[in-house]
Parts: sequence; C-alpha cells; structure tokens
Amino acid sequence: MVEIIEIYPGGIAEELGIEAGDHIVSINGKIIEDALDFRFYITNEEIDLVVKQGDEEVTFEIEKDYDDDLGLELQEMNIRACGNSCIFCFVYQNPKGMRKTIYFKDEDFRFSFMYGHYTTLTNTSKEDLQRIVEQRLTPLYISVHVTDTELRKTMLGIKFDDRLFEKIDFLTENGIELNCQIVLCPELNDGKHLDKTIEDLKKYFPKIQSVAIVPVGLTKHRKNLFKLNPVTEE
Repeated sequence: MVEIIEIYPGGIAEELGIEAGDHIVSINGKIIEDALDFRFYITNEEIDLVVKQGDEEVTFEIEKDYDDDLGLELQEMNIRACGNSCIFCFVYQNPKGMRKTIYFKDEDFRFSFMYGHYTTLTNTSKEDLQRIVEQRLTPLYISVHVTDTELRKTMLGIKFDDRLFEKIDFLTENGIELNCQIVLCPELNDGKHLDKTIEDLKKYFPKIQSVAIVPVGLTKHRKNLFKLNPVTEE
C-alpha cells in the first residue's frame, strides 16, 4: 500500500474522486508496494484499482488507453538499507559531523535499475528476484568484488553464503542484463582472485555487459577499520 500525495487537475484520479492522503492498495489484484509497482501495473487498458479512503477500501473499474496516466503523485520510495559491513565501505571513512544522509548505506535493486546504484544483492529475496524478472528491471548494476565465497564473505562483512551465482543465473537466464563492479583491494581480491572473478563473470557474456574494476578509495578517517593497502602503479 502506498500513499497518494498529490492529485493533478483534470486527470482520471480527480474525476473518480480520489484524493491526496488516500492509499493505493492494489491494481488488478496485485498488491502495490511502491511507485515502481504502480507504474508497471497501471499500463493496462482495463484496471481494477483498489484505493483505501479513510477506513474503507473502494474499487474503481477503469477503462483507459494503455499509456494513460491516472494523474496522481505517490509518496517517495523508502530506500532499503544495506546490511553488509564491507571492509572498504566509504561510509565508514567519512569524517564526523556531516549530515545524516552521508552515513546512510543503501542496498536497493530498485534504485539500481532506476539510477544505476550498485547493489551486492545480499538482501535480495526470491520474491525480489521474481519481481525483477516480471517487471523487466534491466539492466541492473551489481557489486561482485570477488567470486570466491569465503573471500566474498570477508570483503562484504557477512557470515552467510549469499548465493551470488544462483541469483546471477536466475536473472541472466530470464533476460536481465547486468553490469558488474569489482572494488580492487591489493593483497585481497587481486592477482589470482581477480583472474578467477573475471573468468567466472566472462561466462555470462553478453548478459553481463561489463565488468568495471575500481581501485579502493581510502581516506584518513579509518581508525579501527580493516587494514587496507592503497592501489599502486605496480
């Protein structure tokens, strides 16, 4: 369910008596969790729109052109927080006293699709993966870093196998294209580990469209953090 924050004059929503403060519950039986859901399911010529108005749920049967908008604005999506503790995360390397948003770690496949944010997919559920495929959220931007399972756990600061290849297999087999990233940390995921990671990802070409290798960024604000070496010319 997602809140309507504005109704545009002359639109379908205004004609139906839908108001700001109402909530979109479902479209054609599909529960609406966010604006991205809404945009996907609204692209039909016939829709059953369930709206919560106060304590009552009202169903509107709408016939429209395929690409007609309803003339409303929904609340902004809440960004999913990252549960990883990556040893190179820039958020941990920021100085104190900055605005709160500087210290927020995002990990959200929706923002990967919309804005090119990189995500590790560690917090992506089976339902999320199915949604990605159904709604054709492609391409996505994936932070891989390394394909060795144990080293990946270390680098991401997690204690579980996040089944990276199962997720990549499912997505690529269902037509989702990926752009991957490796944050290169000397003496960790370089050398033979880097070679293996590239070889593992190369097998998915052209569904994996690119693999970017980014040198780890280090600041002076690393007290009590995992010791990392800077990338050198060698």
